[in-house]
Amino acid sequence: MTKYDNLNTRTELEQTIARDLDAALSKRGFHVRHNGDASHPAPHGLADIEAWNNKHHFIIEVTKTTKSSADREFPSISDHLEKSKQDNPKQLCFAMYVSPETHYRMSNAIRDYNIVRESEPDQKILPLNFSNFELLTTKLRDAHKDLFPPKQLVELFSKYSNFIDDERILKLLYEELFPTDNKIKEDVEAKEQAKWAKIEKEVNDDLVRIENKLREHGIALAGDAIRQLIYLVFMKLYEEKKNAEGKGRNYFQPKTFVEFQEAQGEKERKRAIHKLFDQIKNQKEFQETALFTEHDLLAEKLDDDFALQEIIEPLDKYAFYKTKVDGLGAVYEVLALRSSKDVKVGQFFTPIRVVNFMVSLAELDTSDVILDPACGTGRFLIWAMEDMVSKVSGKEADKKKEEVRKKQLFGSDNDSNVAKLAKMNMYIHGDGKGNIFDDDGLLLYKTRAMEKSVDAILTNPPLGEFNYRRRDYDEEFYRKYEVIPRKIIKGKEVVAGNSMKGGALFLSAAYHYLRDVRDASAKPEWRGGKLLIILDEGILNLQEYALVQDFIRKHFYIKAVISLTRDTFTPVSKTQTKTSILYAIKKDDLTAKQVEPIFYGHAERVGMDNRRRVIPNDLEPLLRRYFEFKKHVMEAYDGLQFNMEKFEASGFKGGAIDAS
Repeated sequence: MTKYDNLNTRTELEQTIARDLDAALSKRGFHVRHNGDASHPAPHGLADIEAWNNKHHFIIEVTKTTKSSADREFPSISDHLEKSKQDNPKQLCFAMYVSPETHYRMSNAIRDYNIVRESEPDQKILPLNFSNFELLTTKLRDAHKDLFPPKQLVELFSKYSNFIDDERILKLLYEELFPTDNKIKEDVEAKEQAKWAKIEKEVNDDLVRIENKLREHGIALAGDAIRQLIYLVFMKLYEEKKNAEGKGRNYFQPKTFVEFQEAQGEKERKRAIHKLFDQIKNQKEFQETALFTEHDLLAEKLDDDFALQEIIEPLDKYAFYKTKVDGLGAVYEVLALRSSKDVKVGQFFTPIRVVNFMVSLAELDTSDVILDPACGTGRFLIWAMEDMVSKVSGKEADKKKEEVRKKQLFGSDNDSNVAKLAKMNMYIHGDGKGNIFDDDGLLLYKTRAMEKSVDAILTNPPLGEFNYRRRDYDEEFYRKYEVIPRKIIKGKEVVAGNSMKGGALFLSAAYHYLRDVRDASAKPEWRGGKLLIILDEGILNLQEYALVQDFIRKHFYIKAVISLTRDTFTPVSKTQTKTSILYAIKKDDLTAKQVEPIFYGHAERVGMDNRRRVIPNDLEPLLRRYFEFKKHVMEAYDGLQFNMEKFEASGFKGGAIDAS
């Protein structure tokens, strides 16, 4: 609820907003004028409010109109901004659109308008909902006049590619103007979590509906319908990215798709959707990295009418690019729900809050080489990439960021559909795509020469039973995988059984992929490669996995074990699987015993329940408690020798954490 929600539109709304703008801007050298009066709003043909100094001219359009009805406001905003520029050619002219909420169609229209004028230093529109406007003007009003000078405020308009929705604009205000305000940061995070949780469910429901329609209309059979869905969602993402980067119009929108159809002469044949896909997949970079091949085709029966009505229009309300709405991840979720193998093998969709927690726990360095040998849609790699890139600084920062994206991130998935999704996702987030492999993640030592070459592994491998008697697994494989049980027959040791939990095998693989020494200057128990892996808790607790437990103790220093609620994967798997996050460091001396204590935690809530409702997230306070624990551990060292008595005397306390 904001101060503007219940104001009378004739006598109070514009008047109050004008006064708030005056309080915020007049002490920074602006003049503010409401073009109406005390009892009337501004007349038709004039901007509602204007603010100007000798260099800048702002128009402010105010409305209480919401949802799709707000569409009618756009022509007057653009007309008034263009008139402002005509009347003030020597000033930089901008517009603000202030409303209760910014409908997605208005956001799209504003973003298109801004991108078309990317070469201009001005003539951009900033949408602000009532809440964001109130925050901005209040902060400016209360701050000293020398803070937030006009130049800094104008810089906001140059970030127009981020004008995606109200939550993203709030984040932009925080990042660009108020980065030290923890209250705003918490508000940003809370609003983002609530919005993305709601949208994730809506996106999933829409994609399930589209996949059903593809099959019901005979456009694609059950198996191929998922592949068609992958192509279509990537087309939307590609077009959004292209448009946001100023490289062309977004043709995966209702209006622009019709324009593309006409330009391609496809009004009669209705094959424009195929032409658009061909233009995208034939991009040189996609051919070079084999993201698409000649076998990647849209279904013959898919025509423009179906694409427009059943796909483009329903998905138009979502902005996937530069938001936390993982469109390709949602396709993977549909794939998981449609495929019985995912119930058996456990290729579950890792919740973003869990991914974020594990990446933060890993404390990655900008020089680290990262691997996910069971990468799914690449979520761990994307978050690791963003984390590492955010830490890059210095004179050659851009070069280093490019190295991170293109040379330091590797992933593998033995499902070709899923590997394609991961490649697409990495492309959308700026990586080179070439380091995602359609390979068995247990054989990378053979197929990709990955042997003691990785600094950190973050992964959520198959949770269910995994067959280790496959044809591809030879004697070298069985020698490497110590966790596979053996038995003696006629005096000879041979492999026993047929299957075990997938996480156990990936634990063994990780040992071979990780470097013996990642940081030679670190304390002895912190020198090796890092492993952060989600495991079925049976691997850590059951007697039948005692061999695996011995393997972990022999080959790794255990840093933390975080038990997760049974509901963590329920929204996707529809089954309850008790899992834990294991954080371990590879040993460079297998005879050494661990002397440091282990951090144990339990997250009963991970931000979303099994009905996709937003709930508190225990992982956030657990992360803070872990780093407090680690600080006490490091302070208990005498040189290279850990002193347990010193740690115990340091005052670190366990106990429940209130995350409500």
